[in-house]
Amino acid sequence: MQCFPYRKPAPRGFMRLGTLLWLLVLAGGVYLGIKFIPPYWEYLLMLEPVKEAALAAATPGRTEDRVRAELLAKAKEVGVELNEDNVQIVRQGNFVVVRVAWEVPVDLPRYRYTLRFHVESQSLAL
Repeated sequence: MQCFPYRKPAPRGFMRLGTLLWLLVLAGGVYLGIKFIPPYWEYLLMLEPVKEAALAAATPGRTEDRVRAELLAKAKEVGVELNEDNVQIVRQGNFVVVRVAWEVPVDLPRYRYTLRFHVESQSLAL
């Protein structure tokens, strides 16, 4: 007794159309995952250094230039290429706000997609 009596077995050496479509969708998903997951992973890795930079900038005796240099060094360790224009340290009342923004180009066949990331953290100034 067959489990699926309504299906005829494919001739030897042939593949069903549904199986081929499933494999194409799977290959496309893997390809897009390889292209898009690393930039988002780097974004997640940048959340903690930005928070630490906000705490450091709120500490008395720490200059903004020193905090910016440390944040740029940590970003380089993570794999995010930043320059000083990407990092903004602002005092708003009793708070110190650190904003970091960057773009990552993702090259797809016949198309270039740009991911824009923005991380912001604030800390109470001491």
